[in-house]
Amino acid sequence: MFNRLLTAAATALILTAPALEAREMRVSSFEPAQGFYSSKVLQPWIEQVNAKLSEGNAFKLYPGSILGAPPAQAELVKAGVADVALVVPTYTPGLFPLSGVVEVPGLVETGAKGADILNTLAEEGALDAEYADYKVIAVFTTPSYRFLMADKAVHVPADLDGLKLRSPSKFGSELFGMAGASGVGIPAPQVYENLERGVVAGAVWVMDAYRTFRLNEVAPNVTNTKFIAQPMAVLMNKGAYDSLPDADKAVIDEMSGRATAEWIASVVDETDASNEAAFRDAGEVTFIDLTDEEKAAWDAAFAGAADAWVKGQPDPAAAAAALDRARAVAGE
Repeated sequence: MFNRLLTAAATALILTAPALEAREMRVSSFEPAQGFYSSKVLQPWIEQVNAKLSEGNAFKLYPGSILGAPPAQAELVKAGVADVALVVPTYTPGLFPLSGVVEVPGLVETGAKGADILNTLAEEGALDAEYADYKVIAVFTTPSYRFLMADKAVHVPADLDGLKLRSPSKFGSELFGMAGASGVGIPAPQVYENLERGVVAGAVWVMDAYRTFRLNEVAPNVTNTKFIAQPMAVLMNKGAYDSLPDADKAVIDEMSGRATAEWIASVVDETDASNEAAFRDAGEVTFIDLTDEEKAAWDAAFAGAADAWVKGQPDPAAAAAALDRARAVAGE
């Protein structure tokens, strides 16, 4: 009798014990579904992870700013509106200050080098505070930005005097000021319209955005400068991660960190090069490749940029240390 009672009690406990619920996890992208990061980075990552997750658990892409505007992505993840999101750290000044070191002109040329810099800083603990609220899937960067101009080809900084340009960040606007231009904050999906209407004379961006947002139609002059790179991150809600079975956490861990950032960087760099080659072959875009003299003019215009970046950070000492480390990695 006693054994039957124990068996019945154990069965009741099993039936009433809380189970880890299977769920769909939302991955937010401010790009359209066919956009570069949506189609070439996030969706392949989702497919690789979903293939190994427990039955019923799966990530799903929500592209085109369905869940929120580009600057809101980090907050969407923190609040649990999105479980994972593509985040541009410099869209939210002050939240991810040291990640912005890659905006110092001339520091980053390729996505591979940018990913090396940010992952080195992350592995050494320099970025712990700014990503404390998130499970970090990957930190990486764009290749160096180019000037994309509507009507006026740009060769030297003086060509920008008096112009308004779409700025990628607060510090980007400060850099424009060093060249006599001014920055205007415009969300990525609205850049085409503002170029077409003449609200801005140009933008600084990379070739994948140039193709994704069809900017070749309204900004056919591309100047190849090593202006700045932009930090990027794929971040996950900590609670969503912690709620998963250990086996699923292990899958996500395997698809996070430096190796994932290096994979993203390789896709970014290959796409940047292939897009440039395709636009050059089509002959519908004018590429301006700088002479040594013109490069020297850009270097002179931004000579004070590194000091300005350090002074503009909430902790200048930490910023100076991050910049020194980034320069060391860039030179390796």
